[in-house]
Amino acid sequence: MRLYVGLATLTGRSRFALWAFTFVPLAGLYLATLRTPTTIANFDPAAVSPSAWAIAHHGTPVLPLRDWPALNQWYVPEGGGQVVSNRSPGLVFMAVPFYFLVRSADADDQMPSAIVAALATAAAMAVLALVVRRIASPRAAWAAALIAGTATTTWTVSGTSLWPHGPDQLFLLIALLGVSGERYARGGFGFAASVLTRPPLAVIAAVTGLYESWRRRSWRPALVIGAWSTAGLGVFLVYSAAYWHGGIDSQYAAVGGHPVATFFDVTPDAWWSFAVNVFGTFAALGHGILTTSPFLIPLAAGLPVAWRKAPGWARSTAIGGIVYLAVQLKANRFNGGEGFWGYRYPLPMLTLAAPLLVLAWREWVAPVAKRNAAFMALVIISIADEVIGATCFATPDYYNHVPGLQKHMAWLPANLNGVLTGPRAVPAAAILAAGTVLAVVVYRRMSRTSDGPYVSDVARSDNNLFAFAIED
Repeated sequence: MRLYVGLATLTGRSRFALWAFTFVPLAGLYLATLRTPTTIANFDPAAVSPSAWAIAHHGTPVLPLRDWPALNQWYVPEGGGQVVSNRSPGLVFMAVPFYFLVRSADADDQMPSAIVAALATAAAMAVLALVVRRIASPRAAWAAALIAGTATTTWTVSGTSLWPHGPDQLFLLIALLGVSGERYARGGFGFAASVLTRPPLAVIAAVTGLYESWRRRSWRPALVIGAWSTAGLGVFLVYSAAYWHGGIDSQYAAVGGHPVATFFDVTPDAWWSFAVNVFGTFAALGHGILTTSPFLIPLAAGLPVAWRKAPGWARSTAIGGIVYLAVQLKANRFNGGEGFWGYRYPLPMLTLAAPLLVLAWREWVAPVAKRNAAFMALVIISIADEVIGATCFATPDYYNHVPGLQKHMAWLPANLNGVLTGPRAVPAAAILAAGTVLAVVVYRRMSRTSDGPYVSDVARSDNNLFAFAIED
């Protein structure tokens, strides 16, 4: 308790302190659980490294095919035995400084790019704490960011390899921080950067800008956010034309995929696939939001109350995240492939919904003892699930060893065969058992508490960042 009071006195109202005390522990956690060996790295993030290495050493993302990682097909032929990664320019250029600094790394070395993922994701959660601080106490903001960073696949996907999701979360939260303070140029910059790492996120920028303009009865938000986002999309298209020889879909068309064509398919089969994708996104055992992060279940129940209490900026970005996810699920399969733990496509939506989820906890979960007890127990279960994914999940191709299993993996517990194969089964079972026991103990103790607010007056104070008061 004295330590917490001392930290509160030292930090006072400092937003930097809130950011730093979120970033440092999460960065350490993510750096300790990187997925760097090529045998356990999915082909998607592994395809970033060669072109980033090539820019750092030769000033161009193009490199000889002989230097491209074996078995990885995520490249676009450039002629003359040259290839370039089909990963987005935002990801490639984010990794370049680290390949420049680590001169000993080769084109297939995943360590520098994985470090980028860990630091970007930890920074994203630190910015999340600043965003939540606008609607909650510093203590609640800090706790929300730590839960988001450890009880969701923000840890096991964003923080372990250079998928687009870690940088996306960082840029979207910078945008959200700007929009929440009515600094639309800052918000537009965040959206522009997010488009460079994942072009479909332009949908979020468009919806947010239009909703903010409607809400404020002014064209300024839409024009400012739209100008920045259009500039980001323009840079992406220039890169696409130069290296992928096509438009916005050319990075996938070159390797046999056409998400844009799928999006515009309006046949009955396409709509059935969309319905399956929606159901699977939430309920599939392998890649479902509610099965991997069950603590979201009680929060989801409180969303109607949270929506009524939410400020306009929290609603606008949340709607943008929902529309983005709908577009993503219409254009692609919900599971996002294999070789990673849990879900990945819903991460932008969950990131932008964080303020609403915090309000759902404060307004609906926390006032009732049994609800709060169930929430805390499910947080523990969710963290245990992520610990297993970060420490026990083995090679991504294990599911191929079981005939006929690959097509069903999305509906099974997240790549469970990759955990149960080999010596990782025992520690995985131990982690799950320990998490379950702790969750039961926490639920039983907290559920005996009488109903009432769970954020004390001391913790609500702006002057007490780490003043953890004893709850009633």
